[in-house]
Amino acid sequence: MATQPNPQDPDSGSDEVAIGKLHKPRGFRGEVFCQPLTDFVERFAELGTVTAILQSGCREKLMVENARLYGNRLAIKFKGIDTPEATAILRNAQLVVPKHETYHLPENTFYVYEVVGMVVETEQGEIVGLVKDVLSIPGNDVYVVDRRGEEVLIPAVRDLMTVDREARKIVVQSLEGLV
Repeated sequence: MATQPNPQDPDSGSDEVAIGKLHKPRGFRGEVFCQPLTDFVERFAELGTVTAILQSGCREKLMVENARLYGNRLAIKFKGIDTPEATAILRNAQLVVPKHETYHLPENTFYVYEVVGMVVETEQGEIVGLVKDVLSIPGNDVYVVDRRGEEVLIPAVRDLMTVDREARKIVVQSLEGLV
């Protein structure tokens, strides 16, 4: 069971997901380094437009002119932004796209925004709590569940749980060793 990055926009009721965070300029022609927040880095080369949520909270629609890798770093060039000085407003901006533009995932794989907020219960129907975060660690993800003010860490492993996307709930076999 895998959980893909792609955190939800900070506005929790949003129909958008973040796919990247912009950083410093690259070169002298208006490119900006971007930290991808998705496993699908190739999506940046396919983007037409994207919304940047600036540090001030303002939203800017941007047309992607070019996106390419420099070693292990991604640089994006936006139409009309042609100097390092012009990129200054974009520093630390979050790039978001509508949820319907996210990539289709394989079976038993979920985006973080889909899992956060799901109810977790045991096979016997006992409510454990709500997923409040997903930790991505080597081996498997771990769901952070709020259990009446306490954090319970549950490994996201197929043998231990079933995720029902439509019902927005996760059924775990047992809480032994997890509490």
